[in-house]
Amino acid sequence: MALCKESTILSLILCFLCFCESARDRTPFVYDDCRYDYAVGLGKENGKDPRIPDGNFWASSTSNDRRMPWMARLYDTSGAWTSGVQNSQQYLGVDLGGDYIVTRVATQGRQGSDEYVTEFTLEYSDDSKTWRTISNEFGLTEIYFGNEDGNKIKVNTLKYPIITRYLQFRPQRWNQFISMRVEVYGCGYGINAAKFTNLGYITYTLGDTSRSETDLITLRFRTTSQEGVIFYADGNQGDYISMELRQGYLYFRIDLGSTQSSRGDTQVVGGSMLDDGQWHDIIVRRNRSDALLVVDGLENRFTTNGLFYRLDLDKKIYLGGVDTFNKNGLSTRYNFNGCVDFVRFNGINMIRDARGQQGAGSFQIVGPVDFTCRLETDVPCSFPSYSSYIQLSGYQPGGPVRVKFEFRTYDEDGLLLYHQMNDPSQITVTLNKDGQIWYSVVSTTNQVVEDIVRNIDYESQNQAFTDGLWHTFSLYVDNTKVNVTVDRNSKVSLRALQITAGTSYFIGGYELAGGFRGCMRNIEVAAVPVVLTSLTDNQKNLVEIGTCKLRDRCTPNPCEHEGVCTQNWENFFCSCGATGYKGSVCHISTHPLSCEMYSMYTVMDGEEPVTIDPDGSGPLKPFPVKCNGKSDSDLPVETYIGHNSMNYITVNGYQAPNFYSRKVVYDTDLAGLTEVIERAISCEQSIEYKCNNSRLLLKPDGSTALTYAWWVGRTFQPMYYWGGAAPGSFKCACGLLEEGCEGSSTTCNCDSGHNTNDQGLLQHRDYLPVLEMYFGDTGTINDNKVGQHMLGELKCAGDNLLDNVVTFRKADATLEFATFEGDRAGDIWFQFKTTAENGVLIHNTGDTENDFIQVRLVYGDTMQFRYNVGNGIQVIEYTTINGLNNDIWHTVHVERNRKQAWLRVDNFPEVTRDEPQDEITRMLDLTSPLVVGAAVDYRDGYVGCMRGLRVNGVLMDMRGMVARGEVTYGVSEGCVGKCASNPCFNGGTCREAYSGYTCDCAYTPFRGWMCFREVGVNMQTNFIIRYEFDEDQGMTATDFKYVRVGFTTKKKQGILIQLRNAGNTEYISLEMNNNGGVKFFLDVGFERFELNTDINGIDLANGQAHEVIMRRENGGRTVILQVDNYAPASGQLGDSLSDSILNNPKYLFVGNNDTENNARGFEGCLFRLQIDNIYPLKRAFQDPRPTYVSLIPDGKIVEDMCGFEEVTQAPDPIEMRPYGPTYVNITLPPPTVKNEEQERLIIGLSVAFAFIIIVILAVIFFIYFRQKGDYETREAKGMENADNPDTAVVFCQTGVPDIPKRQEWFM
Repeated sequence: MALCKESTILSLILCFLCFCESARDRTPFVYDDCRYDYAVGLGKENGKDPRIPDGNFWASSTSNDRRMPWMARLYDTSGAWTSGVQNSQQYLGVDLGGDYIVTRVATQGRQGSDEYVTEFTLEYSDDSKTWRTISNEFGLTEIYFGNEDGNKIKVNTLKYPIITRYLQFRPQRWNQFISMRVEVYGCGYGINAAKFTNLGYITYTLGDTSRSETDLITLRFRTTSQEGVIFYADGNQGDYISMELRQGYLYFRIDLGSTQSSRGDTQVVGGSMLDDGQWHDIIVRRNRSDALLVVDGLENRFTTNGLFYRLDLDKKIYLGGVDTFNKNGLSTRYNFNGCVDFVRFNGINMIRDARGQQGAGSFQIVGPVDFTCRLETDVPCSFPSYSSYIQLSGYQPGGPVRVKFEFRTYDEDGLLLYHQMNDPSQITVTLNKDGQIWYSVVSTTNQVVEDIVRNIDYESQNQAFTDGLWHTFSLYVDNTKVNVTVDRNSKVSLRALQITAGTSYFIGGYELAGGFRGCMRNIEVAAVPVVLTSLTDNQKNLVEIGTCKLRDRCTPNPCEHEGVCTQNWENFFCSCGATGYKGSVCHISTHPLSCEMYSMYTVMDGEEPVTIDPDGSGPLKPFPVKCNGKSDSDLPVETYIGHNSMNYITVNGYQAPNFYSRKVVYDTDLAGLTEVIERAISCEQSIEYKCNNSRLLLKPDGSTALTYAWWVGRTFQPMYYWGGAAPGSFKCACGLLEEGCEGSSTTCNCDSGHNTNDQGLLQHRDYLPVLEMYFGDTGTINDNKVGQHMLGELKCAGDNLLDNVVTFRKADATLEFATFEGDRAGDIWFQFKTTAENGVLIHNTGDTENDFIQVRLVYGDTMQFRYNVGNGIQVIEYTTINGLNNDIWHTVHVERNRKQAWLRVDNFPEVTRDEPQDEITRMLDLTSPLVVGAAVDYRDGYVGCMRGLRVNGVLMDMRGMVARGEVTYGVSEGCVGKCASNPCFNGGTCREAYSGYTCDCAYTPFRGWMCFREVGVNMQTNFIIRYEFDEDQGMTATDFKYVRVGFTTKKKQGILIQLRNAGNTEYISLEMNNNGGVKFFLDVGFERFELNTDINGIDLANGQAHEVIMRRENGGRTVILQVDNYAPASGQLGDSLSDSILNNPKYLFVGNNDTENNARGFEGCLFRLQIDNIYPLKRAFQDPRPTYVSLIPDGKIVEDMCGFEEVTQAPDPIEMRPYGPTYVNITLPPPTVKNEEQERLIIGLSVAFAFIIIVILAVIFFIYFRQKGDYETREAKGMENADNPDTAVVFCQTGVPDIPKRQEWFM
C-alpha cells in the first residue's frame, strides 16, 4: 500500500492556507536525449559553411534579390532576409533537413542597420503543409522577444522542446523593416514509433513492486480517432495511472492509494482537439503529491487526492491498449488507433526495448503492432472570418446534388453550404442559434423541404455540433428524396422534387450571407474530392489552407472559482452564476471579506445573516455567517459560524472513552475557519455536557492517559479540559472555583455521578474550533447512564486585516514583495490615507518596457491603473468629486486578466477596459519584485498610510516587514503622521503631510513654522494703525466680544485698541490707565461704562510682557477683564445703559486714534493682538498690505517680535536609503544609447574644458580680492527711515544679527 503522507490532514490544511499564485516557472524542460544541443547549421558561425542549403529557405515575400530568404543566416554579414510587405502575416521558413529536438532559436537583425524584429512567434510542421503555433504554458501563442539592434544576437530557449523538421518564424513587431538572420539549436532525432490499431498493444511486466515517490513520463502520439487508451499501469494495492483519449480530449488519471474516508482518484483534462492527425507531445512529472501534466506546452498543475504519495505498481504497463476495459481509472471502451513515439516511463524506453525483445523477456506484443508510422493525415482549412468561403465552380449541371465534408466549430449561426440551381431552386445549410444543422431545399416549383438534424451524441458537452469536435456532414438530393446525415443521425424526406444540380457551390460562406467560422476537411462535391492545396486565390476568400486554427479557449478552464466557460472562434465567456464571484473570469468576490468589512459599507443594527469570503479572490469559498454589531459602535463586530452540533445530542450505550465520537461539520472548511480565527481579536465557543451518572474528565480505572471525554481542535490534539477552564488542567469551570464542584469532585460536576451538567466558554483560540468530541461512561442503553452534549456557534470578534498598516514617511521609501502573478488573472486590494496630490502606490515591471502594472494617485482626486502587456500603455482611471487626498481612508481594488482590466475606488462605480481578443493574446510577463510606495526606481513616491494590502487574496505583511526590521528607511508601523505629536502651538491647526507638516496659523495671532512667532509692533505716541471697515469686510458691533492683546510699556497711559464709528460719537476702547492698569470703557450714546483691572496695586507699566483678555458675556452686558493670571475684574452694564451695541463701526485704531492727541498714544510694544476672529497686526504686516489698513506715519511702523524668540522643532534625524539593487523604470522612455568610445571622448573634453574655466576664475578672484587697504563695516543701515541710530536698531536694520530683546527708549 502507498505510504501515508506524514503530516496527514494538518499538512493539507497548512498547504491550503499558504496558497498563492505560484510564480511563473520559466525553467526549460530538458529531454535526456538532448542534454547538449548544437547549432543545426543555418548560420555561418566562425565563418564555417552552413549545413542547410539555400533551397531549404522560403519566405512569404522579399524586398529585393539581395534580401532573399537564404540570406537569413546568423553571423552572415552580407545581408539578411527582408520581407517585401511589412505586416504581421509575413514569415520565414526553413527545412532543417530532418527531424530535430529543437531547444533554442537565435535571431539577428540586418548588419549595420536599424532593421530588426522585436517580437516573433514560431510555427512548426512535420510535412510543411499543416502548421501549428508554439504555445505557452497557458495554451496561448508564445511571443518571443527579438532583437534591440541589427547586430546583437538574441537567443530564446523553448520552455518545452519540440520535435519537428520544418520551422517558420512569424514577425509580429519590428523596427523600420522586417529583417532577420536566424539559427536553430537542438539535437538530431530518429523516430522510433509504433502504430497501433484497436486490436494491438504492448505490455511490460513489472515483477517486483515498482514503488516511486517521483515519476517522469514522456511520449508523443498522433491519431485521427477521438477515443482510445494510450497508456495504463496498475498495482495489486489499487494504485494506477492511466492516459486515454475521450472526445479528442486527453484524460490523465492517477490513484496513489485510497481509504474509506479519503479517495485518492485524481483526474485531469490536459488538452483537446488531439484527433487532428498531428504529433502531440505529453510530459507527466510527479513529486510526491505535486504533479504536472503538459500537453503541447500547455501546463496543468495539480495535487493528487488522498493521503498517500507513493505509486505502487506491481502488475503490468500497457501501451496502446489494454486486455480488458474493466480496470480502475478507465472510462473509454476503445484501444488506441494511431502512432506512439518517444515513450519513456521512469527510464524505461518502452518501444525500443519492446522492439528489441520482440515478445521475449518482460515485454509482450499483443495483436497487430507495426513499428513504423504510416498514418495518412487530412489537410484542413480554416475559416477565420464571417467573410471566409470557398467557391467551387465548373461542375456539370444536371443530376443529383452530392456534398460531403467534415467540420468543427464553436460558433453558432454560420452558413455551411449554399448551392444555387435553376432559379428559384437552391440549397442552404446552416448552423442555427442552438448549434444544430438546419437545411432548406427549394425546388424549381418552389417546393420547400426544411428540417433540423440534431446532435444525438450523449457524450457531447453541449449536445450541439458547436462542441469543437469533428463532425461529418453529407447531403444527397435528387428528384425523389432529400437525405441529410450528420455523424450517425440521418434525416430523409421522400418527396418528388424538380431538382437539377448547378455548376457552383459555396462552402463555409457566401458573398451575400454571414459565413461559418471554424475548420473543414475532406470536402467532396459531386462525389469528387476537393484538393485544398490546389485551390486558387479566386476559389477561396480569407481561407487558410493547411492548418486548423480553431483553438479550444476553455481548456484548461480560464473561468475561476468553477465558472462555466463557453466560447466562439475568437473569444471565451465566463458564466459566474451562483459561484459568488464576478468579473470577466469570475475572479473578484461579490462578498465582503468579513463582518467587520461588511459593517463599513452598510448600516448594521444587530444580527444579520451575511455571506463572507475571507480571502476575496483566493481559493477559499464563500460561506454563510451571522454578523452582530452596530455601524456607529466602537465595539468590534462579532462573527458567528454555525455547524451541525448546536442542539442537544444524546449519548447512550458507549462505555469506553473512545466509543462515541462526534465530528463537527461547519458551514465552511477548516481553511476558512482558520482564516477567520487568525484574523480575529478574540474567539470563543460554548460547550456543554448534561450528564446523569456519566463522568466527564475522570480517568477510567487503570488508565494513565485517557479521560472519559475530550475534544479535538484545529491542532488535531486531544484537549483534556472543558469550557471555562485552562488548557491542560483536566478540569471544568467549577474545578477552578473556590466553592468547587458538586459532590466534592475536584474536576467537574459530572464527575460526581449526579444528574447535573458542565458548561463554559472555550476561549483559547489557538485550539479552536472544536472539530471532534469524544464521550464515554454512558453504560448501556438499559441503565441510567446517559449524557447530552451541545456545542455553540464559533464566535469571533473583529478583524485585524486592517491592522496591517504602515506609514510611508519618505517619498522614495518602498516595500518589496514577490512578483505579482497575473498571467491568467490577478488583483490587488488595499486602503490608503494621504494628503499628497500625486504618488505611485504600486509598481511592478518586467524585463522590457512591454510589461508593467502601476497604481498611482494623480492630482489628489484621480486613481489610475496603468499597465502594458506589449500593446502600449493602457490607462483606466476614476476621478472622484470630493478628492482622495482628504486624509481619510479610501479603498482601491484593481484586477487585470486576459479579457479585461478593472478598477474600483471605494463604492463608486467600476471602471473597465476590455482587452482585444485577437489571434495573439498578450499576457503580463513581470519579473521584478512588487514595489509598494514608489516606482521601481524610487521616484514619484507616495507619502501617507496604507493598510490591508492583499494580492490575489493573500495578505502582504507590510507591518511585519517593518516590525522585524527588514525595512527601516522611511516606513513606520501603524498610521502615525507628523501631526500626531501636536507640533503646532497657540491653537494653530496642523496640516498633515506625513513626510512633514505645516501649521495653519490663520486663526491665531501668531505666525511662523509652528505658530510660535509673535507678530508685534514697537509703537511711539504718534504712531497709529488704522483699520477702515466697509460692509464687505467690516465688523458688526456684536463682534467685539473677545479681545486679546499683549503689551510691554513703561508709560501709564495709551490706547491699546479702540473701535469707533464714523462720526466719532460712539466708541469702545481698551487702554492703559493712569495707575499702570488696564481699563475698558464703552460709550454708545447715553451713558459711559468703565471697568478697570484691580490687581492689588501692581504696576503693569513695568517694562515686562503682559497679556490682557477682555470677554463680554450675556449678550455683551457682562464684561470680564483679566491680565495674565491675576484675578479677573468684572462689571455689569447698568439698566440705564439701554444700548450696549456700537452701531455701524467704521474704524479700528491700534496704539492711538486720529484726534492728534499724542498724550493718549501708546508707547511700547504691542503683540498677540486678536479681536474675535480678526488679527489686526497680521493684516497690517502682510504682503501686500490690504488697502483698508493704514500705517501712520507710513514707512516707519515695522513688524517686531517684542523681544520674544521663535520656537522651532528640531529636524528629523537624517535617514539614508540602504544600498540595494535599483530596477529600471521601464514605464519611462528609455535613455538614448551612445557609442562607448564617443561617450568617453565627450566626457574627456568636458572635464578638460571645466578645468581651464576653474583656473581662469581662480586668477580673476585673486586679482580682484587682493588687499587694497579698504575694510568692510557693519554699521546700522536704514537711517533714512529713522530719526536716530537707536530708532534704526529698533527697526532691526543693522548689519548684526537680530537682538532677542530690544532696548527701550523714550523721548
